[in-house]
Amino acid sequence: MAVTRREFLLRVGQAGGYGAAFTLMQSLGMLPLPESNAQAVKPRDGKGTKIIILGGGIAGLAAAWEMGKLGYSCTLLEARKRVGGRNWTIRNGNNIDFANGSSQQCVFEEGNYFNAGPARLPSIHKTMLGYCHELDVPLEVEINTSRSALLQADSLNNGSAVEQRRVIYDTRGHVSELLAKCVKQGSLDKDISKDDTDRMITFLRAYGSLDPDLVYKGSPSAGYLSYPGAGPDEGRLHPPLSMHALLDADLWTGVLAEDTLDWQATMFQPIGGMDQIPKAFEAKLAAVIRHEAEVTEIRQTNSGVSVNYKDRKSGKTESVEGDYCICAVPLTMLKSVKSNLSPSIKQAISDVTYDSAYKIAWESPRFWESDFHIYGGLSYLQQTVNVVWYPSAKLFSPNGILIGGYSLENGTPFGELPNLQAKLSASRQAIEKLHPGHSQKLVKPVYMSWGQIPYNLGAWISGFREEEGPKDYAKFTKPDGRVYFAGDHTSHLIGWQEGAALSAIRAVNLIGDRVHEGTKLAS
Repeated sequence: MAVTRREFLLRVGQAGGYGAAFTLMQSLGMLPLPESNAQAVKPRDGKGTKIIILGGGIAGLAAAWEMGKLGYSCTLLEARKRVGGRNWTIRNGNNIDFANGSSQQCVFEEGNYFNAGPARLPSIHKTMLGYCHELDVPLEVEINTSRSALLQADSLNNGSAVEQRRVIYDTRGHVSELLAKCVKQGSLDKDISKDDTDRMITFLRAYGSLDPDLVYKGSPSAGYLSYPGAGPDEGRLHPPLSMHALLDADLWTGVLAEDTLDWQATMFQPIGGMDQIPKAFEAKLAAVIRHEAEVTEIRQTNSGVSVNYKDRKSGKTESVEGDYCICAVPLTMLKSVKSNLSPSIKQAISDVTYDSAYKIAWESPRFWESDFHIYGGLSYLQQTVNVVWYPSAKLFSPNGILIGGYSLENGTPFGELPNLQAKLSASRQAIEKLHPGHSQKLVKPVYMSWGQIPYNLGAWISGFREEEGPKDYAKFTKPDGRVYFAGDHTSHLIGWQEGAALSAIRAVNLIGDRVHEGTKLAS
């Protein structure tokens, strides 16, 4: 009796699982083949292959999710009670425990939260946005830049903060004036034609808000001392800040921040906190995740991998066996894990260092909105605390969470401050510099230092250079026997969730190729 395609696929799925049915549909041309690129998961049937995944951060979760869809049998070991790794959203009642034994408790109002790790999703990070869509994680716009946010340097405007629009558009005006004069005087004759000269002058006049004499005297884009009103009220422009003062202030980090590719609008954030992403993964992967499983030893042979871990609930040592292992824990944590990894990898793990990023969050009435008309974005200062980050969520609500500092501690003046009280004081002082008279409204501070968080002991790998990656980078992009490494430290997107996700997909594909090749050789 003839069997229809539908019935045949149903039987294949019942016998071999999703991965087998998926692969067969691909081979029959019933599903389009993915484009050939590093971001696509290859349709390799993983049925019968056991995978141990170490670490429940984004890399580990993405690996478990993708391998589960392909039919692999996965066990994910996570040392904490929660998944997400550095993707951690802190709310009322949460404890922040440091490796030195100190602890804080968050006492924010119900509904307020603080993204202690990643807090934005760039529009070009298609993998993470794809997972949000696939896992039904609702997103909203994250306002990463605002012309109303502030820039402050003691050498500029008598130390008082100025709106970013003034610095940005006054700089543009002064530079346009200089270039227009050079073009007008024929300084560039060898490089551009007469027609191009005229076009360049027209462009610079518009770009820099120059007057008919090619002089910059101010621009409406830079803002007003008093805004235009009704009737004869034309408003009064801010007088231009001098180019000398702008150069002396050296605020270019803040001026150019939004030009960084990963910071360009539009950016997104999950509604309700960044941890909605790992929570969505966890809901799908509950059967494969073992919480409070602290890895203590990794042993591999020519035929498989064995991992010992301490069950933190019972205190007992347990073990799990697999054909392959994806290690997605921070390299800082591997330093204390026994293993028979190769001497080269062990040395690389021993040599690696991580940066320690910090954040300080305060709860406060939203004075930045009501008094300064700042809705999202970041202000920059030339102070010990040099960044203040305004919330994008719950705009116009009575209270909000203001980030009074986000940077590195290692190698910075902030890191040299002697204690928590001094660090909170520096944060409060920075906010007072930007918003005089409002720092007393700050309450319920939460201090995060990733270098002191157990099971991380760092924020991201140090020494990263875009051209070649950190020292020993290439070693972690290759398998060590049957152990494969994943995490943002095995990508060129250090510190981003996208890097972690792409590294997981790459590890899945490398294992899939190996399993597929072994199947072909055995047949």
